Amino acid sequence: MPSGPRRWTEAICAALFALACAVPAVAEGLADCRPVPRPAATGRSVPEVIGTRLFDDLIAWIAINTSYDMLLAYTDPPSLSFCRVGDLIVYEHADLLVDPALFAAFDRERRHIFLTEPWSMLNLFDQSVLLHELIHDVQLSNRDWPCRGAPELEAYYLQDRWLQEHGIRHPFDWDVIRFLSHCADDAR
Repeated sequence: MPSGPRRWTEAICAALFALACAVPAVAEGLADCRPVPRPAATGRSVPEVIGTRLFDDLIAWIAINTSYDMLLAYTDPPSLSFCRVGDLIVYEHADLLVDPALFAAFDRERRHIFLTEPWSMLNLFDQSVLLHELIHDVQLSNRDWPCRGAPELEAYYLQDRWLQEHGIRHPFDWDVIRFLSHCADDAR
């Protein structure tokens, strides 16, 4: 998966477009792409494609690096599906076209993570994308935010820290990320 500065700027712009220009859903019951079934076991159900070890490592990292309560995320992980470029998903009551610059999305009301294929649990950048979405699940279950984009800056800072701890310097466009995180009511 290309991950140069241009690709990342395109991803952020796509997310900005999705947040700002989503239209009301016109089709009832659009697919959640390819939902990942949860194992039929009692207790916690982590999708097999992620694996319990990776999930636990990511949740533990969030717990160590934030002050959030992790109980809900750990005991009842969000649901997950994989999407392909060109899929149309219902994302927070609006239709969202999965375009080449969209790595993932988190639907807060359904506690559902959409990951864009190709995604691999062996790829550190892909793991960081999942981490970012898990951070959103934890953020949104722990506090109220002043606007939809407000949690983004913290999630990107944490994702960047995780990547750096794994020896990866990703060229995030911090100006665009700050813009995405800005609430209209902010007096900046």
